[in-house]
Amino acid sequence: MEHNKTFDFSIIRNLRMKRGLTAEELATRSKMTRATVVKIESGKGNPTIETISALGRVFQLSASQLIAMAETARVEKRESAPFEKDGFKEFHLSFPNFAIYCLEAGTGVKSVSKPHLHENTAEVCLVLSGRLRVRVMDETCELGPRMAIRFKALQSIAWKPLPNQNF
Repeated sequence: MEHNKTFDFSIIRNLRMKRGLTAEELATRSKMTRATVVKIESGKGNPTIETISALGRVFQLSASQLIAMAETARVEKRESAPFEKDGFKEFHLSFPNFAIYCLEAGTGVKSVSKPHLHENTAEVCLVLSGRLRVRVMDETCELGPRMAIRFKALQSIAWKPLPNQNF
C-alpha cells in the first residue's frame, strides 16, 4: 500500500543544490549531523519544527515558508467566465492566496481597485501588449510589454492604459 504523505522535505536537497552546498556544509550551517540532513533529503526523516527552523535559516526562509514548500503538490483547477464592466473586459481565477486577472482595456479607461473586496492574495500584473500606468499605494509604475509587478490585493491600486509608444 502506498503511503500518502502530506509533506515531502526532500525539497531540502533541491534548495541545497541550488545554493551550491554539500550535505556536509548544510549540516554544519544548520548545526545538525550530515546523517540527519541526508535522512530528511531522502524523504525518510520526520523533522521537528526546530530542525525545520534551522534549515530555513540557512536558506533565508521562515519555518512556515519551508513547510509550505514541502507540502505535497496538489493540482487545483479553476474555471472562470468572462466579465465586462466600465470599459474593461476581464476574467479572473482565484486560488487560495493567489489570484490571476486577465484584463483588456482601451486607451483612457481608468480603474481603481476595491481592496475591501479582496482577500490577502498576491496578484501579478503582466502587460502583454500596450502600456499601462499602475499605482500601488504611493508608488507609480509604467509598464510595457513583458513587464510585470506583484502586489498584495489588499493594497489600494489604480491603473490606466497609456497610448502606445515605442520604449
